[in-house]
Amino acid sequence: MAAAGRARGLLAQLDEALAFEGLTREELEAELPAKVLVEHAVDTRKKQKWMCSQLHVVKFLLEFLDQRDSAPFDQKTTEAAVRNEMMQAKQQWKELKAGYQQQVVAMEGAVPRVLAQLEKGQHLAQRLKEALARYEAQRHEAEKKARGARERRQKEQEQLEERKQQLEEQAALLRSRVQAQRQELHRLQGELQSQECVASGWREKVERSSALCQLLETLQGVRVVSASADEIDVELTPGPQQTTPDPQPATLDPQLLRFTLCWAEDGSIRVQSHSPLFPPPRPCADVRGTVLELQQSYGQLAPLLAEIQALQTRFSIDWQPQEHQLRFLQPSAIWTLAVEPGYPVWGGVRLLAVQGQRGPGDPGAWKPPQETPSLRDWLEYLSTLDI
Repeated sequence: MAAAGRARGLLAQLDEALAFEGLTREELEAELPAKVLVEHAVDTRKKQKWMCSQLHVVKFLLEFLDQRDSAPFDQKTTEAAVRNEMMQAKQQWKELKAGYQQQVVAMEGAVPRVLAQLEKGQHLAQRLKEALARYEAQRHEAEKKARGARERRQKEQEQLEERKQQLEEQAALLRSRVQAQRQELHRLQGELQSQECVASGWREKVERSSALCQLLETLQGVRVVSASADEIDVELTPGPQQTTPDPQPATLDPQLLRFTLCWAEDGSIRVQSHSPLFPPPRPCADVRGTVLELQQSYGQLAPLLAEIQALQTRFSIDWQPQEHQLRFLQPSAIWTLAVEPGYPVWGGVRLLAVQGQRGPGDPGAWKPPQETPSLRDWLEYLSTLDI
């Protein structure tokens, strides 16, 4: 506090010392450098000196004219007096000029030093003001932190008291809950014994259901892979197929079809096929009807799908299940074969379209030598062509 008082006193003294500058001088110093101000002062002093000499000459002439008009005088005496006065005036003028030059030199030497001291004083005053402002800000900040610390300590003390009271209340509540939980435990132990009896009944039902699933797998070719609350994974094994009048030399075993039955929130059934070659049919309202429909559809398509899987290892083909069409891709042409429903038992295969490098061709211009060619016959025949 004492240092702050001394700093304020120094600032007041400095303001009094700089009071003579005034607002105009401060504005001039802010706009013009010290060298320009010195040159302006020297030029002003020269002009004042020249005007002073002119005024002396005018004064002398006016006095001479007044004496000449007032009384006659001797010409020689007058000329001597005039020369004497002129000599005195010149001597005074030289003395004044010498004094003026001395003052100008002293002023030119003193002005930069005074301006430097003035600038230094202003800089020190500014630094002192900034230091005093920082001191005041730090003091206010320290007082604010001290008040905050006192308030925090008081608040923490109040919170501790409140927390202590809450813990005592919670301890009493927990003791009452422990007593209630002990009573509930005895009650649950009795219910557990009754539920164990119910669980044994459910186990018997599950065993009967498992036996039923095994029976379904044996009789109908349906195997449940996994089951959850909202979906079932099932595998289908196609039943015995009818043989064609002219069977192929190599018979392909049909693959298992795996699909997932999902139940939606509204109770509807959604079918997801795990085979890209088999598009699932539209599901029925119940699980039994959906599985039967899948069995029937897959039973009809199983030989065709098994043949397509075998041909994919030899030829570049693309099966389109929705259109029942097979595309055979060659560098020179793209052949589209239409597979009739019921193939290979009673349906056939025919060439539907040809797209060559020179444009589409006539499908009727190409046919294998067999009477009822199969997919393999068509692909082997088309692979020998180059259009």
